[in-house]
Amino acid sequence: MRLKEKWREKAGAKWLAGSIIAGMLLLSATPSSAQHKKKKVNKSTSVDNTAEPDKLLYLRAAEDIKHGRHEVGRLNMQTLINTYPDSEYLAKAKLAIADSFYKEGGTANTTQAIQAYQDFSVFFPMLPEAAYAQLQVAMAHFREMEKPDRDRTQALEAEDAFQTFLQKYPNDPLALKAEQYLREVQEVLAEGDYRIGYFYYTTRGDKRAAASRLAALVNRYPLYSKADHALWMLGTIWEGTERKDLAAPYYARIVREYPLSPLVPGAKDRLKALKAPVPQPDPKAVA
Repeated sequence: MRLKEKWREKAGAKWLAGSIIAGMLLLSATPSSAQHKKKKVNKSTSVDNTAEPDKLLYLRAAEDIKHGRHEVGRLNMQTLINTYPDSEYLAKAKLAIADSFYKEGGTANTTQAIQAYQDFSVFFPMLPEAAYAQLQVAMAHFREMEKPDRDRTQALEAEDAFQTFLQKYPNDPLALKAEQYLREVQEVLAEGDYRIGYFYYTTRGDKRAAASRLAALVNRYPLYSKADHALWMLGTIWEGTERKDLAAPYYARIVREYPLSPLVPGAKDRLKALKAPVPQPDPKAVA
């Protein structure tokens, strides 16, 4: 009896072990239904939610500005500045506000842009973008410039801003652009002076007033496209006075500094008539 019971117990144990092994094999051979289900994304750990809130605010505001929603973008940038004063995006936000005003355009917005760029330069003078901000101040004034015979305020502001840029950042990659625009600004300013001087010289016959205006012009703006003509008028003005000797330096400058001018032959003749030396052309002016 006991032998039969022991045999039954052994047989039952073997059957149970076999069933367990068979079940495990079946499970390993059959793909889990969970494996076929799409993995759910935990929104609480998605990229948008794990990113810093100041970064998200900056990116969304930048996107608004990019698509022309300037007021909304600037409002969000300002919210970032007020809410996260220690954010690594603080400087970028300030510059983005300035750029937004500049891009939107119009006199009021351009004025706001100038102030915003100046603020950036004050708060972040050591950042590489400070040079760009200074140039943008100049470009904003340049945009508002009027014609030579109109108000000179914006032209003078632009000249000062470009010169400030070149003094502070002479080796910056943007320096060449600043030099080119400064040249355009000074051409406008010089043209305004030239027109006034020419008016006094020809119409009013006030040679003294003409000489004052023209002398300031040729000394301040030697690259002006009509500087040689201004020098000629100065020469003739002084030649018509008792101080004829003061005419020679102006004729000499035409020969020396503007050797390609059509006035050079006449200037040489006047120098000879005044018994003054005729200078050689400046090699830099010829090149």
